[in-house]
Order: sequence, then structure tokens, then C-alpha cells
Amino acid sequence: MATKSEEIADQLSARIGAGRDYPPGSTLPGFDDLTEEFGVSRLTISRAVELLALKGLVRTVKKAGIIVLQPVARRTVREVVRRSTSGYVFPVAASAPGPWILHGRPQVGRLPMPEPVAELFGLDHGTEALRLRRVSSPPGEPPLQLADTWLHPGELDALPELEKWEPGLGGHLDVIEQKAGHGPLSWERRERTDLPTSEEAQLLQVSRQLPVWRQFTIGTSGRTSRPVEITAVVIPGARIEYATKLRRDASARWPVEPIEPAPVSFDVG
Repeated sequence: MATKSEEIADQLSARIGAGRDYPPGSTLPGFDDLTEEFGVSRLTISRAVELLALKGLVRTVKKAGIIVLQPVARRTVREVVRRSTSGYVFPVAASAPGPWILHGRPQVGRLPMPEPVAELFGLDHGTEALRLRRVSSPPGEPPLQLADTWLHPGELDALPELEKWEPGLGGHLDVIEQKAGHGPLSWERRERTDLPTSEEAQLLQVSRQLPVWRQFTIGTSGRTSRPVEITAVVIPGARIEYATKLRRDASARWPVEPIEPAPVSFDVG
């Protein structure tokens, strides 16, 4: 049985969208007005708005109100790295045809590395490194990903080309592979779900209550077998889904012997 907050969220959801009461870019009535309209407590309305935020329909902005977001179809991301005339194209960017656009100016500078990145490099937390930050999406869509690429301070400090970083779909990787002699790079990806920080939510134009994918793509040198670049990406959870082919371990190689008697349960995790 649905709670009152869920019922109100469903009613408001039906009124959100192009050609409806609340099109993208508009604002919902304030909390006091919604409390009066539905005859419920402010807490109930707050929970209803949280449910709308979790669906990616709205976000609450101080002084601006409850803003209705542009609906965007969920993208299917497959684990493959492609090559184009612009350089390497990683899975999220490869999910949409054509070049992506930047939202705002990219930022290049030396900053202390966050703890997860420093740990992946095997360096002390707070070690300074060169970082490229950019926010991007397919054309006509709100921001889809916030990407911070960090370069290993010991391996790549002597490359002036990277100080003048020209943001692209992976052009800096050519410098690392070719000029720095770390090719071919190989990549490992680690993913987790999380809630965005206030800065991340602002840059991605989403609610802080909307879970995000937080992924770290670790570029390992073909020469030293150690990480030389790490890209930390934040993506709104409502915008993508991952599709990955499972591979059989040697123990599961076909043909397999049937198990007798048949097992009662299976490990399906």
C-alpha cells in the first residue's frame, strides 16, 4: 500500500513534463503551497519531493525553489574503448553518436589529490598532481558526466604539453602513450554508487538526493605496469545503465558435467 508521500509524488509526477502543468525549467509550487494544496504536513511534502528527486524529475535549489528537470533517456553503456579521429573514446562517451559538448570551461591546475585517487596511485593523501576537470554531455542534453583526470606527478611532470591540456575525448592519452613512452596503456575500472557532494550536484544540475555512479578508470603504463593516469567520473544514476558480458572461468568452460543430485540453490550474485 502506497504511503501518502508516494501518492502525492505520483500525482505531481503526472503533472510534470512538456505540455503539462510543470514543463522542464519551470518550478513546482513552494513547500507551503503544496502543504496547503494536499492538506498534509510539510514533512510529508518533503518526502514526496525527495521521491521526485530520486527519479531525476526535480532538484531543489536554494532561493530558486523546486526546479523541474529536462527528461533524458537512460543510456546503455558497454565496456569497450573505441578509437576515433579525436583519440580514444571511452564507454560513456561511446554510448552517444557524434562529438560531445562541454558545459562551462574546463579547468586545468595542480591540486591535492583526493584520498581514493591517491590510494590508487599508491601515493600519500594530499599529494599534488595535475588535474583536468570537465563537464560534458551529448548535444542538447543537460550535463551527463563530471570527469576529473589526474596525472601521476612523478611519471608525467616533465611533459609541458599536458600543462596546456586541450580537453578532448582522450587526446592527452596520445601524449602519455607516444611522447612519454607509456604505450600501450591498459585500463581497469572500479565503480561504486554514492551520493553527490554539493559541488558535484551543482555541476551536474541534479539533486543531492539522487544517487550517482562514481567510477575510477585507471590507466596503467605498458612500460612500467604502474598507474600513470586516473580519471574519476561522476554520473547521475538515473541517466545510465551498464551492460557487461560475463565470461566463463576455466572451471565453467563448456561442456560441463551435470551435478547429481541437482543443487537446491544457486549462487546468482
